[in-house]
Amino acid sequence: GIGLQRTGTTSLAKALNILKIKTHQFPIELYHDIDHSIIQRFEGFTDNPIPLLYKQLDKKYPNSKFIHTVRSEGEWIKSIQWLYTLGSKKFEWKNEQRKDVIREMHLKLYGTATFDEALFLQKYRAYNRDVTEYFANRPADLLVLDLTQGDGFDKLCSFLGKGKPGAPFPHRNKSEAFWKVAARRVVKKILRGS
Repeated sequence: GIGLQRTGTTSLAKALNILKIKTHQFPIELYHDIDHSIIQRFEGFTDNPIPLLYKQLDKKYPNSKFIHTVRSEGEWIKSIQWLYTLGSKKFEWKNEQRKDVIREMHLKLYGTATFDEALFLQKYRAYNRDVTEYFANRPADLLVLDLTQGDGFDKLCSFLGKGKPGAPFPHRNKSEAFWKVAARRVVKKILRGS
């Protein structure tokens, strides 16, 4: 899964696992060591740092399949803004070393570790163009999925040569779902009087 964060990377990881493709989301261990032992323990990877590593992985593992999750720029930038402002509380890292690595990845991906709408949109467009150009002569190796437009198991299973499961395509890690849960917690807290 080579889509940038907030394009359905968590949902894709869950879907691949449903298809019995053992997938690890957010394989931070690969960032500084593409030969880390987790590369042997999983068949699929999604989320950061994969967008920074997909060309290296392609060269190292020829005949691999790549799935590029996308969404409209407007939806993506709203979700990224949520992640970098309000959602960061959900994903707060206690480990300082891990925080530094995440910051370094964000700097490489976007040129900043803080939200900058114009810069993020520029990097999103450039990244999507780069992926398209990289696979231009290899359409059988790349699937582009827009989960927000209803893409799901039909396209994914056809691309991977897998049978379609009976389960619906998973949709995980939505910012709206996070705020619904947070709101319920606040209401319960108020009702308890604490």
